[in-house]
Amino acid sequence: MVLLVATGLLFAGRSQAQVGVSVNIGNQPAWAPEGYDDAQYYYIPDMGMYYDVPAHQFLYQRNRRWVRTAVLPSSYQRYDLYRVHKVPINQRDAYRFYDRDRQQYDQYKGRYDQRPIRDSRDDKYSQNRDNWDHNRFRDRHDNNGRGRGHDRRDGRQ
Repeated sequence: MVLLVATGLLFAGRSQAQVGVSVNIGNQPAWAPEGYDDAQYYYIPDMGMYYDVPAHQFLYQRNRRWVRTAVLPSSYQRYDLYRVHKVPINQRDAYRFYDRDRQQYDQYKGRYDQRPIRDSRDDKYSQNRDNWDHNRFRDRHDNNGRGRGHDRRDGRQ
């Protein structure tokens, strides 16, 4: 009887974890690096800003204050979100640790070593191909929207 209850709890725990991950996979932006399905924030060293995944908002400093916006500010639009390195961070209010993150992750500036979800060949990301921001940055790539130079898979923390 105890074995039966323990087995039931094990399967219940696994099914909850799978549901949580699959919900978050669909929440990740198409430009997010593949393999970080549970990221709450991305720190983007080239831009010195964060992206809040659940809120679908960028966070950047303006006049020493953190500003949230759903649209990438024009002063940052020269960056290609599909190419720049993104550091996944799972910490509440990650931007509060900006000085630490900047010091620790500035070494990733100028690195283009992550494949975005949009270009992933993994079936688990198929729902992201039509994700809420999938087409937003598409025009910066070749006409078929596949992007270029996103085949390296290393560079994870």
